[in-house]
Amino acid sequence: MKEISKSELEIMQFLWKNGESTSVDIVKNVGQKTDWKNNTIMTLVSRLVTKGFVEAIRNKGELIIYKSKISEGDYKAQETNNFIEKIYDGSINDMLVAFAKSKKLTKKDLKDLMKIIDD
Repeated sequence: MKEISKSELEIMQFLWKNGESTSVDIVKNVGQKTDWKNNTIMTLVSRLVTKGFVEAIRNKGELIIYKSKISEGDYKAQETNNFIEKIYDGSINDMLVAFAKSKKLTKKDLKDLMKIIDD
């Protein structure tokens, strides 16, 4: 599957949070958060449609309503798998060892990891 750029991710996060949205709602809300111009925002939306992450589901008067075609959870899982595959040759063990060595884990972190492993 194609990747979502950092800028496109702003649009996706808005859609994940708000569900179906008109172009006007996307431009207004994303524009306030980012200071991007309307054309920039709509170009990003168009790219996401072309990549298959967003669909234009129907017309409402002259406005198109946009909807995410992938859930936030599915996207995060996909990106996590891509990261592990790319950086650690698919080895979750190598990733966890590197993480544990590079960052101090709290007792709660360790307890949570042990619970996941046990399950």
